[in-house]
Amino acid sequence: MARLMRSDEHKTFGDISLLLSERKDALKCFCVCSNEYFRGYSEKELKKHLAYHLQEAEYDACLALLAAIEAAFRLDFDYRHRAKRKDSRSSEIRRMSKLPRNDFSHDIAMSDLFDLLAVDGSASGRTINLLKVFFQYRHWLAHGRYWRLKIGGKKPNFSDIYQIAQAIGEVLITN
Repeated sequence: MARLMRSDEHKTFGDISLLLSERKDALKCFCVCSNEYFRGYSEKELKKHLAYHLQEAEYDACLALLAAIEAAFRLDFDYRHRAKRKDSRSSEIRRMSKLPRNDFSHDIAMSDLFDLLAVDGSASGRTINLLKVFFQYRHWLAHGRYWRLKIGGKKPNFSDIYQIAQAIGEVLITN
């Protein structure tokens, strides 16, 4: 298996959270009646405009966070494969990488990587299922949001995804 070449251009989960917070604060400061840009807007129109941009900021941050989670899983897979650690998850990764279709870590389906967390009990079944739902949401976000999302229940928000990201970050080796 070829080694995953790191770019060191990635954002941490915390970086993404901070960017979202700063973006929301900036939007709230920008979308005010006293701003010349909004001359002629009613207060209702301005609130609608702000709400739209805050939602878009959240969507962008969710997409970035889910991409960072994927990167963390791929880096963990690569590290565990190369390091030849003796734990059960690392052994399962080496077994999976010997399958003909899995020459590189990016060829492994994300759902398979999530399921690896159950091998050694690193994450609960609930967490693994949430990750799968969140990645259906990521697919919807990344591909234009033109179809009705069918994940059952409400759409995840940034806070939901961030909580799982923090929990997952504690069990993945990404350095």
